[in-house]
Amino acid sequence: MDPRRASVSNLTCSLGRPDEQSCVNFLKSGLPRRILYYKSDEWTDFPESARDVIIHGFRRRMPRMFVFFGCELVLVDLLCMVMSNSTTNKRTSVAWIDEADRCFFPILSFDEGADEHSEQVSGVVRPQASSVPPGQIVMEFIGGPAIGPPAPVANVHNLQRDSSTFVLVRKMFLSGMPAFVKPENVLCIYEYVPKDLNARAQCHAFESQLRSTIEKRGDANVTDAWFGSTAEEILRILADGFGSAVAPTAGAAFGSGFYLTPCGRSFSSVNLCGADQNGVQCMLLCQVILGNKELVRPGSKQNTPSSDEYDSGVDNHAKPTCYVVWARHANGRTLILPKYVVTFKLPKNLQAYFFGLSDVRFDEYPIRNIPDFNRLHSPVSIPSFSPLLREMYLALPSVAHPLLYNVVFAMVGNHISPIDKELLYSHHLEFQAFALTDDEFFSKIKVILEDRLPVSEVNRTRDHLSCRRAESSMDDAVSRRKPNSIAAKKANDSSG
Repeated sequence: MDPRRASVSNLTCSLGRPDEQSCVNFLKSGLPRRILYYKSDEWTDFPESARDVIIHGFRRRMPRMFVFFGCELVLVDLLCMVMSNSTTNKRTSVAWIDEADRCFFPILSFDEGADEHSEQVSGVVRPQASSVPPGQIVMEFIGGPAIGPPAPVANVHNLQRDSSTFVLVRKMFLSGMPAFVKPENVLCIYEYVPKDLNARAQCHAFESQLRSTIEKRGDANVTDAWFGSTAEEILRILADGFGSAVAPTAGAAFGSGFYLTPCGRSFSSVNLCGADQNGVQCMLLCQVILGNKELVRPGSKQNTPSSDEYDSGVDNHAKPTCYVVWARHANGRTLILPKYVVTFKLPKNLQAYFFGLSDVRFDEYPIRNIPDFNRLHSPVSIPSFSPLLREMYLALPSVAHPLLYNVVFAMVGNHISPIDKELLYSHHLEFQAFALTDDEFFSKIKVILEDRLPVSEVNRTRDHLSCRRAESSMDDAVSRRKPNSIAAKKANDSSG
């Protein structure tokens, strides 16, 4: 007997009880290959991240599951073939195509955001003459009392943008970002509100661990920290906590465990957040019981505290860039509690910039101290390494030496945030180690400084020197032709 048959025989769905045809669809279907929703008289594919969550749930015989649809949290119900927005409660029809290319579409298709419903006939969507309430779609019911497992519950609450909590969490998020990340990049913020039994159990375990740590250490050392991940993994955390929902990072710089970044360094977690096809990313703000922090050296193979004296790991006591909660520690999975989910969307160039930064989990030697920008010196060999920079170097007056970017750094050093300064310095070190070309280096400077004056000056200088380089190339070509012409002339004279 198909396990799904037993699982659906006594289930209700989001519209009451599922109709028989919907159950037959669910039972006969292979693993979905494409999952679609009905919008404005058309069937459209789900975003890739949401599709992966649904397929994962289908594989686990789950007929219903929550997914992030852009910045919205929606309940997808494969039995009733609908999805419901957790904020607006508006519903839309859902269909899918399985791996055998079999199509599973509802008899009636509707979109509560549209003015009228439509009927699906032979794969063609056509408008209906009269409106049909979605609740009337369920005509036939499977017999037996509804005694199956409870429907999934959204353990989050969508905060209003003008609420004080939304404003506070957004401020915390932006305070750990470079200046080019703006308030409008934050789409939605969800507050974690444990509702189902599993979520409440996770919350209770965290509170018990908090009391235990206070009794044992005197101070539980509770702090806020960011956890970056995919939308799928974050949804599992909201449902099951960090217990079984998340695999610890193995082979990382400071041992195997859960890596979180301090509250003021949310930028370090951006490249850990998977982006959907629309560029939307999610990040968790968590409460973490650090207890006694243990200094962990780069290259550590730890997966538990080195002794009973410690509860968590840190890469640096004075200026931490990451916290490590040991996954194999007896209490490790109860030391973290999700508090808020921040969904955000960055322009493609900014998203690409973040993805190009080093992974905080594998960065053995993160930047601790940033020197005075006026004292930065570029490598002596750079003029020979980069033709464009060599020309810039020669074109500038001696007072601007050793190189243009030193001047740029000195000009902006006192007018940018510590995070911007850290990022600029990190790229300076990469450039110094020949890990960046001149174009890559100036491109990163432009991202960080946006349209501020020094960057525009750099761009004008680069354009001017590019023209000079083109002219110089033409002159070289002419000069190379002259000796050949003279030689040819001599040859002709000799033959004469």
